[in-house]
Amino acid sequence: MFWLHEEDIPAGVGSERFCAMHLVYIGVFLTATILYALFYRKLDQRRRLIAGRIVGSAVFFFGLCEYGITALIGRFTLYTLPIHVCSLMFSLTLIHAWTNAAKPGSAGAKLHDFLSAVIFHPGIPGTWAALLFPDWLYYPFWNYLSISGFMVHGLVSVYGASIIVDRAEAPDGKRLFFRDLKNSALFLIIGAVLMYLFDQATGTNYWFMARPGNASPLAGAYEKGGYAGYLTAFISAGTIVTVLWYGLRYLLFVRKKS
Repeated sequence: MFWLHEEDIPAGVGSERFCAMHLVYIGVFLTATILYALFYRKLDQRRRLIAGRIVGSAVFFFGLCEYGITALIGRFTLYTLPIHVCSLMFSLTLIHAWTNAAKPGSAGAKLHDFLSAVIFHPGIPGTWAALLFPDWLYYPFWNYLSISGFMVHGLVSVYGASIIVDRAEAPDGKRLFFRDLKNSALFLIIGAVLMYLFDQATGTNYWFMARPGNASPLAGAYEKGGYAGYLTAFISAGTIVTVLWYGLRYLLFVRKKS
């Protein structure tokens, strides 16, 4: 059962959302994210670089295990590419972590700054949406895809705590706020258009641009309003999350310094 992929999983072996084990995962990674933020705040710059590279590499390791095993058992296909938002975070956190000492003004420093915005949003909200509404619960908890799903999403949240701390401490918080908002919007708009076109051409569902995922709270909108209703609800929900997430950042880290 540990090695079985979606096509081989028998019906009825999965778990319910917010069952005991699911709540344990949520509690563990919420606690780990908070504790890492507190730990990270106390580190000097050199130790922050090291801590970021360790956690960023751990994210990539679990993502690599997931896709590596999937390839080894012959189940890596067009439908399992690592190009969902959260799957992209597996690689983007690694790149972000290893460009954290780039020379100011260099291409590496600019990439690092852009990825800070992308991991802050949609990275952190996206991983928590996945942790709260995982679309892999039809797997048993001891399956490798279930384990890696929780581990990678949880570690992206942990890694994201360092970005929140860095942004909170930045002396130019207001300028960074608007620059991050612009970069996040740029990533989301371009990515959504590209994934929509890719999904239409291939019959896939990356970024859930074709239909809601398993256990999605937007499934009702798709059932009642078809694709137009789902897309409207999807865009509306994304806009609300963006406003709330950046609004919270503004109130906590920007307005207080103004």
